[in-house]
Amino acid sequence: MFSDLSRFDMPVFNELSRVLRMMDDTLGDLGFADLRSGPRGAFPLINVGETGDAVNVYVFAPGVASQDLDLSVEDNLLMIRGKREMKDEADGADRTWCRRERFGGEFTRAVSLPDSVDPENVEATIKNGVLTVKLRKREEVQPRRIEIKAA
Repeated sequence: MFSDLSRFDMPVFNELSRVLRMMDDTLGDLGFADLRSGPRGAFPLINVGETGDAVNVYVFAPGVASQDLDLSVEDNLLMIRGKREMKDEADGADRTWCRRERFGGEFTRAVSLPDSVDPENVEATIKNGVLTVKLRKREEVQPRRIEIKAA
């Protein structure tokens, strides 16, 4: 995010960009999350938002088919399990990789949910590599409009 300031061709931004990249590398090597919001190497990336009636989880999983995903709600955790096939490994080509950033294999992510979520009222859809999970809140915690009557 902030570690690429190269579009600003000024010495101060170039130096700041270099320092931020060094911090990302150092913290990543120590096992800490980098300066971005997602932990280094986490797959799939996840966004979580909340409205008055639901918690919405967006799972960015390009290359993962719906039949390769498994969702469950366990003790206020949304568990996302799945696998992503690496097609380029199956082509039989004898190759040496110089750099590989694409993850293949099995993965598990857990998202903490508030107590207000109804684990029995969950909808999930996938489109263009984005899994959208809508977890409705219990009726008693949803905001409700109170009608005002004229006296």
